[in-house]
Amino acid sequence: MSGKPTPNLLEFIFRVFSRCFGTKVIGLENIPTSGPLILACNHVSNFDPIVMGGFAAKRRHSIYMAKKEVASWPVLGKLFKHYGYIFIDRKRKGGDLHSLKEALKVLKNGESLALFPEGTRSKTGKMGKAKAGIGFLVYHSGAPIVPIRVIDTNKLPFTWGPKVIFGKAFNVKADETRPVKEQYQEFADKVMNEIKKLK
Repeated sequence: MSGKPTPNLLEFIFRVFSRCFGTKVIGLENIPTSGPLILACNHVSNFDPIVMGGFAAKRRHSIYMAKKEVASWPVLGKLFKHYGYIFIDRKRKGGDLHSLKEALKVLKNGESLALFPEGTRSKTGKMGKAKAGIGFLVYHSGAPIVPIRVIDTNKLPFTWGPKVIFGKAFNVKADETRPVKEQYQEFADKVMNEIKKLK
């Protein structure tokens, strides 16, 4: 599937907003423009999808995974639904397998999927532990991952020059001699480690 960017009002608004605060963008060229892809970003602020997503869209459109609560937000909730966001129930016992399967379909269709491996915002500014869900997606899709780190977005809108860094795409190879499920968390941890390397 072609990765040519498609007109998207939401992503355009996100990008304009981010530019208003002098956002610094590094490594945007590291996003492959075609083929299945996982954009994995750390999460310290509600502004993260805006900053990361607005600029990533210059390379290609992505389907986003978001907490189900945002679907009920006025105006934005409708836009999120319109652009195909996948809403995940973080409180569901044992994880939201239905949403993960929907996300896997996106990757199997050769599209780009954007998510936050930690599953929730860090309250301290430090990176948390990734949820096994991203490991599930990496394992079953075989898609390359672009690690992304946002810096100082937790200080918005009272700061200037937050930063978003797009790392080089990498793959994680499954070990077919080991049980599948025990590799999910290992894969998730590898993704977070790559994000932590970005500075």
